[in-house]
Amino acid sequence: MMMRVILAVAALLTASPALAKELVFRATLRGDTPSTTTGSKASGAARIVVDTDAKTVDVNLNVVGLKPEDLRASLVKAPLGPIHLHLYGSTDHGPNSSASLVLPVPYGQAYSATASGFQVRMKAYPYATGAAVVNTSAGFDEFVSSMQSGKVVLNIHTNRFPDGEISGDVVPATAGS
Repeated sequence: MMMRVILAVAALLTASPALAKELVFRATLRGDTPSTTTGSKASGAARIVVDTDAKTVDVNLNVVGLKPEDLRASLVKAPLGPIHLHLYGSTDHGPNSSASLVLPVPYGQAYSATASGFQVRMKAYPYATGAAVVNTSAGFDEFVSSMQSGKVVLNIHTNRFPDGEISGDVVPATAGS
């Protein structure tokens, strides 16, 4: 009898679909961070979810003090868009630290104006698609590891500050954030 129970439990466990592992990150964007010391009063808050099974990325970003028309016009029209995740060679993100694009947030339907700025709701964006757009050599595992270790920055490029008006470190989210 005990063996039947064990076999039944084992059958249920193997028949259940595997749950995707989601890693949650956050970023607080300002104009006074090491990678964008612009003095901009604009700000932003992002929640980034990485599905490690599907190898996709969700970005939920709310920006105050910038409007969609402020975004760098040449990048709005480009496949990579005006918002990017940048991979730095170290966690200081200073002017002597190497940086490369690792994932774009392409402009399109995911962007929408709000009363105080704009928001982005990008869902299930395949990492491989974005990596190909920016021609990064960083594989998915390196991308995830770099986000976990604080080497990734979220940056918003504008007409006023083509290299980036506001940015923020991407860090693992804590419970409740």
